[in-house]
Amino acid sequence: MLSETVTTLLFYLFAVAAVLLALGVVTSQRILRAAVYLAGVLVCTAGYYLLLDMEFLAGIQVLVYIGGIVVLLVFAIMLTSSPEFREERPPVHRNLLGLLGAGAFFVLTVILLARTKFAVNADGARPENEVAEIGRNLLNYDVGGYVLPFEIISLLLLAALIGGIVIARKKGKNAETGTES
Repeated sequence: MLSETVTTLLFYLFAVAAVLLALGVVTSQRILRAAVYLAGVLVCTAGYYLLLDMEFLAGIQVLVYIGGIVVLLVFAIMLTSSPEFREERPPVHRNLLGLLGAGAFFVLTVILLARTKFAVNADGARPENEVAEIGRNLLNYDVGGYVLPFEIISLLLLAALIGGIVIARKKGKNAETGTES
């Protein structure tokens, strides 16, 4: 177990790294670099879970988000990257819409965090059957379960991958004659 000073130092290190990498995600002009920065943010999140002694969630974070979603994004970017889709400087109205969306998300997050009552045991300890409870919720079909959202996300990712492959295959063929260009 780490001392409180080391844990606090690591927390601030992860916080600064996560904020800098997140800024890199939203300000990068190259989408592949943004995906790599996103992977870094997700690694910092896994570090938070390790600091909270939630090794299972840290492993799931690395396996699912970094190992699955970010790798899928990188493959989709590499398959579909084309000079004709590049946009050097977005128009002002897109920047304003992005700023408005980010501001609305920030306000909503602050409101939800302020209204949420986080349950903590009287002694501050974690529940004993935490991993078993997470497993039951992941496989539960009822109201508190996550089977349906995971299935929907898997279908969405599969559709995105198929769409990326279709776009990449069309790139090499001439649409009018059907021959390779």
